[in-house]
Amino acid sequence: MATAIDPVCAMTVDTQTAAGTSTFEGQTYYFCSASCKVEFDNNPAKFRREEMTTDESGQADDPRFTKKGDFVAPKFGSAGSGGAEYEPLPPGAKD
Repeated sequence: MATAIDPVCAMTVDTQTAAGTSTFEGQTYYFCSASCKVEFDNNPAKFRREEMTTDESGQADDPRFTKKGDFVAPKFGSAGSGGAEYEPLPPGAKD
């Protein structure tokens, strides 16, 4: 399976099932969602960067967040709260 890094959100994308592609300055970019493709197409120079670095095992740097559809969430350990923002408030607490 060939993969690429979405230049907008830095997610790893399977090139065969990517939600979209764009070509800029002779390079093809792959996107995880239509919204990432639209954002890129509106200003492709903003997202131009060198290929993401890889570690000794050849794995690309892991993005600090995940994206599913239009929802973006920090990966566990990326947010200082450790996920507490998803916990219900105790009775009587004010938001």
